[in-house]
Amino acid sequence: MLILATSVCADSTPGPRYGHAMVFDGARGIVLLYGGFGPDGIPLGDTWGWDGGSWTLLSQTGPSPRKWPAVGYDSHREVVVLHGGREGVGRNGASLGDTWTWDGTTWLDADATGPSGRDHHRLACDRSRGRVVLFGGWDGKRVVGDTWEWDGQAWQHITSRGPEPRAPTGMVYHDSLDRVLLMGGKDLEQTFADTWMWDGTEWIKLEVEGPGARSFHAMVYDSDRQRVILFGGRNGDTLLNDLWSWNGGDWMRIAGSGPLRRGIHASAYDSIRQQLVIHGSGDRIDGNWALESSTWTWNSESGWVNETKELSGDE
Repeated sequence: MLILATSVCADSTPGPRYGHAMVFDGARGIVLLYGGFGPDGIPLGDTWGWDGGSWTLLSQTGPSPRKWPAVGYDSHREVVVLHGGREGVGRNGASLGDTWTWDGTTWLDADATGPSGRDHHRLACDRSRGRVVLFGGWDGKRVVGDTWEWDGQAWQHITSRGPEPRAPTGMVYHDSLDRVLLMGGKDLEQTFADTWMWDGTEWIKLEVEGPGARSFHAMVYDSDRQRVILFGGRNGDTLLNDLWSWNGGDWMRIAGSGPLRRGIHASAYDSIRQQLVIHGSGDRIDGNWALESSTWTWNSESGWVNETKELSGDE
């Protein structure tokens, strides 16, 4: 459901928002959602958990309210890592460079110097090396293409070589290959359709054909079937709702209808319930923020389920 409003009004769900971040918290067995902004454009600083059946508000304290932060789950230290984002209303505001960790109860400021302030970047945990990998983003003045790693204590700049600088890309860690996979994204002039892998030392461009140029897409790793799942995104002004999988060698289109076309949603893979989870989305329509408030799940057995509809009992 698209909602034009002036505030987030749902007490039992995160409600309509975009610019938020989601990740599966393996230690607690829930999908964690943080921040973003509502229809009034004001940034949010709330933390929510999805347990496969309902949303729970977990905290309203921690990092300052912001949109477009990057989050990743550090499986070695069993904490969620958050970096950056942007403060301010709507599309305005300064890019942030702080680092926080969530232990299931409290957000802790890591007080660490590292990547420059940025938003629209991505994090992925390289589990074989015990590092959280950060790539790209918008630093307030330009799109960047640097790669950093977090070891639980400090950030280290690894390289500025690899994919062209880009912002809202898709990036996940592929367990069975021990590689970070990156697909798509955009700079100020073009939207990318390429696929890259990070081996801990360098980025390698893969010569594969895939879902086509896009940014702001959902991309997660299905650890149960050892494949990457990608949904939606946008190419220019075109919103997409196609579903793809990557088996380690090729991209393949998955048939089936689901959510309406959307391109600025947040996503995570719930490995306990073996499903992709997405929430929210948004666009600017006639000068107003039109935000999506629904939560959807997908797996290969049951297909797409509108969980918001199930919770409300709507027909």
